[in-house]
Amino acid sequence: MEEKRIIVNPDKALGRIKPMHGVGGGPVSFNFTYDATEQFRAAGLPFGRTHDIEYPFGSGEFVDVHCVFPFFAADENDPASYNFTLTDEYLRLMRKAGTEPFYRLGASIEHQSIKRHIHPPADYEKWARICSHIVAHYNEGWADGFHWNIRYWEIWNEPDIPQCWTGTDEQIFELYRVTASLLKREHPDIRIGGLALTSPRSRLFEPFLAYARDCNAPVDFVSWHGYCHTPEQAVGFASLARTLMDQYGFRQAESIYDEWNYVVSWEDLKPSVDLHTTAFGAAFMASVISAMQAGPVDKLMFYDAQLLLPDWNNLFTPKPMKAHAARRGVDPLKGYWPLYGWNELFKAGQEIACAAPENMYCTAAKAPDGTAFLYVAYFNDDAGLNACPPADAVVRVELNGRPTARMTVRRVDDNHSFEAETIADGRFAMQGNSFALVEIS
Repeated sequence: MEEKRIIVNPDKALGRIKPMHGVGGGPVSFNFTYDATEQFRAAGLPFGRTHDIEYPFGSGEFVDVHCVFPFFAADENDPASYNFTLTDEYLRLMRKAGTEPFYRLGASIEHQSIKRHIHPPADYEKWARICSHIVAHYNEGWADGFHWNIRYWEIWNEPDIPQCWTGTDEQIFELYRVTASLLKREHPDIRIGGLALTSPRSRLFEPFLAYARDCNAPVDFVSWHGYCHTPEQAVGFASLARTLMDQYGFRQAESIYDEWNYVVSWEDLKPSVDLHTTAFGAAFMASVISAMQAGPVDKLMFYDAQLLLPDWNNLFTPKPMKAHAARRGVDPLKGYWPLYGWNELFKAGQEIACAAPENMYCTAAKAPDGTAFLYVAYFNDDAGLNACPPADAVVRVELNGRPTARMTVRRVDDNHSFEAETIADGRFAMQGNSFALVEIS
């Protein structure tokens, strides 16, 4: 079995570990039936993006602007015109789990042929005022609201596809300008951005940046998506997004990659979806997360944590239903552990240098007490769909070129689901396309 060396340098600090373990959705789903609060809290999931919440079953009640303000002809200044109730509870439970809402203002995707809520608003200024009242409800106590300091407010989602926007390019740009300008004027401490385009290669990416620059619209972050099947593709997205943002004058704006998962072909999704909950899927997740720590991305949010979306939820499976139980718990799938493992590095705080061989994506971190963590994905998908996995290997971990002694290893592969193993000689076996978290005291 081939031996592969990973060399960790605890004395070479590289900066902070970034919040690469955000997700789409919160800990409760299916109208509060399933509850992953325990798992959310244990993994320290930093952000929950509020897009496609309870879709499609609860899309009349949760988060979307048309759900919170259901009758557009109503008085937007009257608290009685708003339906905050279930969104309040959804966000409360998200915050209770320790996850910060990343609030998407707009509408969820509409796959049906008759579109209902993805049209340009009849009055942009009124729509912006409605959004401002939503911010005020959650951050300033308006309408019997809260002081939750929700920092990130994202305007719209994927207006570059017909399932999410029926208007013109110019109309979505103008809606962004009107809304972002009002929100920044009335709530100067929040961070505003968008447009959550399907990719930095989208036909709207550069035109949006040019428009925002030319009209001086507030842009605290640019959000974008990128479904892919190798970490190299994700790195390419991130590099392009940052290059274009800098080119158009948004050097200080955050680059936020807030939708991603494994996809080889949108024309034939089933082979990709079938791999999402496997050890291969977990290795893919870990490789992207590690690559994004080194890449020009500020935040990463995996799609998705909701059990309503089983094709995209790599993280949880429902526990058996108990009679009279208020909520149904969940068990972690293999894809949960890369997020949990990353949180160990995130809590440690300080990234340190490490060198890894081909097909391995590694990030190392050191806590103030000197404990080191090594996050390793051994991944290959050159041909797509796991056609050519790397051979099994023995991994040897060294500190500054010297073999490590005692360490704890948690592997995720076909035979392991993150169980702790004590290793005495600094070596452990990894299957091809697998993930491991190593703790070195």
